[in-house]
Amino acid sequence: MSKPKILLLDIETAPAVAYIWRMFDETVGLEQLIDPGRVICAAWQWYGEKEVHFGAEWESVVEEVDLDSRTVTITPTREWMRDLHAAMCEADAIITYNGDQFDLPKLNGEFVQLGLPPPTPAASIDLRKVVKKMGWVSGKLAFVGPHLKIGAKVKHEGFELWKKVLAGDEKAQSKMERYNKQDTRLLSKLYKKLRPYIKNHPHLHEDAKEHCPSCGSHKVQRRGYRYTKSFKIERLQCTACGSWHDGKKKKLEASPKNGR
Repeated sequence: MSKPKILLLDIETAPAVAYIWRMFDETVGLEQLIDPGRVICAAWQWYGEKEVHFGAEWESVVEEVDLDSRTVTITPTREWMRDLHAAMCEADAIITYNGDQFDLPKLNGEFVQLGLPPPTPAASIDLRKVVKKMGWVSGKLAFVGPHLKIGAKVKHEGFELWKKVLAGDEKAQSKMERYNKQDTRLLSKLYKKLRPYIKNHPHLHEDAKEHCPSCGSHKVQRRGYRYTKSFKIERLQCTACGSWHDGKKKKLEASPKNGR
């Protein structure tokens, strides 16, 4: 049985820029838009591997030198996004934090602009949705990491970091890379912690009868039954990752009605 390929990814974006009249309660029309924003960097890692891959617009540039005017034009390229696209096409599942609403739609928009086809369909595991069911006081990764003692996000100066990155500050860009990569590492640790609680975890292993559909371990034990109105369902628990899943299902026979 082949091991499923699980990809963890996180992106960072540049904000949209627009002309505004006020600092609050402002509706921005299209004619006020200056720059719609974009993905400026991304970090991705294969679950179970140490290396974290990284791509950013400041790492790959095209330099055009005009000998007559003695000017140099530096143009960011998007070629690094093709590497991320290729990784997504290899994945059986993609793990993100709020990726269903943010990262994945943003990336799809970039891929369309690059003329790339949609990535190969893969299961999406958005850990933000799992955290929302934990009842914690905050669902932010900055809270969840330390709360579960799996690590913390890289501290930075806030929006000032984005301003410096977009201005070409190399130190700021280096910090942004560390920030982006650390978020991806946290995803790996968080996934391992939360996996037993992901009730709708996709079956990434072909033989679910003999192996845990979540982690692939063969250490699965029968733990009695649970009942619905119509079925008796075998309870199975993986002693490796702790997750529960259903075994054999038997339809319950309806009781005969009194007097008939």
